[in-house]
Amino acid sequence: MAVEMHGLLRGLDWSHIRLSYVVPVYVNKPGAEKELSLFDDYSKYPAGILDRILFVLVDDGSPLPYEIKDWPLNMIVLRVKEDIPWNNYGAKNLGVVFAKSDKVLITDLDHQVDPESFRKIIGMASLGRTIWKLPRLDAQGKKKRAHADTFLISRGQFMKNYGYDEIYCGNYAGGDTMLVKYAKFHGCRVLVAWNGARIQLRPAETEGMTHSLKRDGNHNHRIYCQRG
Repeated sequence: MAVEMHGLLRGLDWSHIRLSYVVPVYVNKPGAEKELSLFDDYSKYPAGILDRILFVLVDDGSPLPYEIKDWPLNMIVLRVKEDIPWNNYGAKNLGVVFAKSDKVLITDLDHQVDPESFRKIIGMASLGRTIWKLPRLDAQGKKKRAHADTFLISRGQFMKNYGYDEIYCGNYAGGDTMLVKYAKFHGCRVLVAWNGARIQLRPAETEGMTHSLKRDGNHNHRIYCQRG
């Protein structure tokens, strides 16, 4: 998998980073500016929070060009040069490789963390073998089920367990479920954060704005059943 790296970097010393925020993007139709407006929002957060976070944005082989702004954020931008359908698990694996802290939040662009939740996540103790799921709200503030592919996880533990199984790349779904199952097999526990940290769905118009990939999970479901 060929990769290009572009840095919007505010310094080369990463010792102050307490959280690496890994998120993929894939663009095969117009609309990236609405989805990437997430970073416009994050840029307005208190400097004391942003100083502790590294954003790792992984372009997953987008066939259409789009603008990456010079946001006032600690950010690494990676670009996978091959367009592989539903390669988001591979993109997230790559993002974790470039993380600069052991505490990593893996999520998607249609979810947003508020400043107070960032503060609480940054202040959490070492994660060790615990994978934390974040309570989730919809765009109107109502409670929803925790997102299946949003994890607060130790980078060391993620790498030890080999991250997402990329056999699920090329088709929709399955890799997140297998990641959790495999982690539990190796002694990890999965809990829902109790400290008030949460994540929220962004407005509905940002969902599916950047791609037209079909969400058909049948192929990967068969793989999961064979490996389960």
